[in-house]
Amino acid sequence: MDFSHFCHSVITTCLHHAIKVVCVLCMFSVCTMYWLYYNVSGQLGPPLNRHVYIRDSRRWNEMLNGSSDMVWPRTVNETDDRILSQIRFMEHYGTLPANRTMKHILHVGHFNFENVRDGQYEFVSAKCPVQECSITSNESLSDFVDVLLISEMSYFNYLQYLPKPAHQLWIAQHWESAMHDRIHTWLVRRYINWTVSYRRDSTLGISYGKFARVRNDDGNQQTVDYSAGKTKQVAWLVSNCNAKNNRLAYAHELAKYIEVDIYGACGNLQCNRTGPESCHNRLVKHYRFFLAFENSNCKDYITEKLYHAALQYVGLFCQ
Repeated sequence: MDFSHFCHSVITTCLHHAIKVVCVLCMFSVCTMYWLYYNVSGQLGPPLNRHVYIRDSRRWNEMLNGSSDMVWPRTVNETDDRILSQIRFMEHYGTLPANRTMKHILHVGHFNFENVRDGQYEFVSAKCPVQECSITSNESLSDFVDVLLISEMSYFNYLQYLPKPAHQLWIAQHWESAMHDRIHTWLVRRYINWTVSYRRDSTLGISYGKFARVRNDDGNQQTVDYSAGKTKQVAWLVSNCNAKNNRLAYAHELAKYIEVDIYGACGNLQCNRTGPESCHNRLVKHYRFFLAFENSNCKDYITEKLYHAALQYVGLFCQ
């Protein structure tokens, strides 16, 4: 046997066994994932440091200032997002004498947590009625914290949080619509205890904003003409031209019947973020209407533009 035949024989043998080794490793990985999914408990164990309980339903309702609504009802109507009920509950809960211990929260992912500071700063600065909470981004503490507040989780990082500690709550947080969700629910859904999202059937309802009546109309307010002095009809600020709900096509169709100025990547007009000719100032000064479309049509989802852009202009006149 010459040298070339020898090398060919060695390489063929190595490749043959390498394929077997890879197959064995793949089978082992699949079996491991299967075992973790069906054998790691998703149930909560005894709480380690939760000393405040609400066992009496009557007392629970009293905390809602006499309301008969539950903070997290199983059924909700089409107009109740429970935001005000939750705020009333938290304000009352914060006044109760209780031996509260510090709750440590690890935020998993950076989505929606870009400007969140570690420690108690967020709770203290916002004057939260309950401030015995501390946020951390230190992944090495994942086994010891009370809560994982999850905005991003996939097969690239979820195994590092398993097995799930018995005392730990996993909370899935969704601000964006389901079309832009960054949590692979098929992986982690059996471990999730609470949900926090725009959905009215979430454990805790959240929203980009909330408009509520703070006083009754006294009948003496003057009618405001919001279009006075404005010369243009409709404006739209948009950068995502590939939304799944065809909002761009809708705006183009609308433009056949009324003047529509489109600013940003999807139009031919531009405006500055700051300064006297900023987008904000230009809308307030020149336009009678402002378009605010969701980037996708999902149950209960309302774009932040409704609160951060359109209605804030009306709010300037309604103070």
